[in-house]
Amino acid sequence: MKRFLKIAFLLFCPFYIAGAQAQAPLRVLSYNILEGMTTDTTKGKKVFVEWVKQFNPDIMALQECNGFTQKSLEELAATWGHPYAVIVKENGYPTGLTSRYPITDIQKVNENMTHGFIMANVNGYNVVVLHLNPHKYRKRREEIASILANTERKNDKGNWIIMGDFNSNTPLDKNRLDSNRIKGWQANAIKKNPNIDNLVDGNLIDYDVQQRMLNAGFTDAIYESDRQEKAVSGKDTIRTTTRIDYIYLSKDLAKKLKTCHFIYDDFTAKYSDHQPVYMEIKK
Repeated sequence: MKRFLKIAFLLFCPFYIAGAQAQAPLRVLSYNILEGMTTDTTKGKKVFVEWVKQFNPDIMALQECNGFTQKSLEELAATWGHPYAVIVKENGYPTGLTSRYPITDIQKVNENMTHGFIMANVNGYNVVVLHLNPHKYRKRREEIASILANTERKNDKGNWIIMGDFNSNTPLDKNRLDSNRIKGWQANAIKKNPNIDNLVDGNLIDYDVQQRMLNAGFTDAIYESDRQEKAVSGKDTIRTTTRIDYIYLSKDLAKKLKTCHFIYDDFTAKYSDHQPVYMEIKK
């Protein structure tokens, strides 16, 4: 009997393991880490690394990789289990991409971009990491137009994950936005710095960047996940009323979406002025 059980285990165990692996979702994390995670002063940014490890992302998009080089980003990424990393530039406020899987077909675009964007292929997924201009709505429109033009040139309509700090509001949030508060905040910012130009005609919230993403056929993963959750529980999972960080999916991946939400915990309350976005999709 024992011999029979041993043989059965050896025969079926590989199929069980393969099935379990096939069911594991793709985990994606996007985070504006506030000027290179400057608030984590530990050597090797151990606090940040331990926080990342608990979510075990397969792909991680970073904004504001200030102070990092290609080498130092690779070294940091390796500590949370990502042997592959790319940084768009080594000055200013660069975007970064780290992964458990090889990063191929890498395109780094800095020309006519404020912070630059990365376009690459990761394990069959077309990935874009961006950080749009924070102070000029016209510039943001130019940047998103450039990014979308680059995606169109690939002639690949599927498997797109476009994520990062868009520095703009979406028309999908109009019902939850406190528009007067946002316009007042932007007006005060202009008074302090006349070079800031985030309100259309000086008094309107700019939804154009997000509308272009929607018009191009991409799905706002947080909004879609919230819509699905509300259909089941009746609860709204989007806690912020002024979100500017997004993950967008092509329609094929939107059908595989399991969850997408902001992370609120003791770490995120302290270490950055942005909330990270976590997503899982079925492989």
